[in-house]
Amino acid sequence: MIEIRFHGLGGHGAVVASKFLADAAARSGYQAQAFASYGALRRGGKVESYVRISENPVRPHCKLYEPDWLVLMDEGLAEDPAALSGLKNSGSILINSGRPPSGFPDLVHFQVHTVDAYRIAKEKGLVLPGGMPVINTTLLGALSALLNLVSLEELKTVILEETPRPEVNIACADQGYRRVVSASMNGDLKDEGHGVSPSVPSTAGSYPVYDSEKMPKCNRC
Repeated sequence: MIEIRFHGLGGHGAVVASKFLADAAARSGYQAQAFASYGALRRGGKVESYVRISENPVRPHCKLYEPDWLVLMDEGLAEDPAALSGLKNSGSILINSGRPPSGFPDLVHFQVHTVDAYRIAKEKGLVLPGGMPVINTTLLGALSALLNLVSLEELKTVILEETPRPEVNIACADQGYRRVVSASMNGDLKDEGHGVSPSVPSTAGSYPVYDSEKMPKCNRC
């Protein structure tokens, strides 16, 4: 069984990402489970979601405390000890970042992969009216290239059936698949999806922010 834990902020789409991944895994012939943990904040609050994929029936229904994979939906989460907690020594991390894996030297004990999901979403026009890029389908495309469990075609089928803008979401997933970059344990870079190298970081200011001064005035509209 492979256990995957997503970490994001409200608005990143971690809950939907885990559901789509589990659905695609099920279509690929696996047993799968997805659920999430989050607070009342709609934008900016921390969100965790969990996926288990197995060839056998999935019995556990608890949170993932020792995952095989982490998906960090913003590079700032790579500095959060809570987000990194429990990852197995042989575990892997996929980070939404314009930096290459070597740009995260504190994570050298893990297999690190990066994909610039903010940039890809902006390039494809998958942006909310407020200006925030929608990144979850890009990250799922990257995961499809890395996991070898969920085929890109099955993932595209789920996106086609369950998103309001399937064409552009599929385009983002395809680019995530092609443009994910990995580093081996000795630091050698390789491109997993036969795509381009990561570009200049484009993540600054693109993620939801929790403002402690403004939140007391929020009426939860």
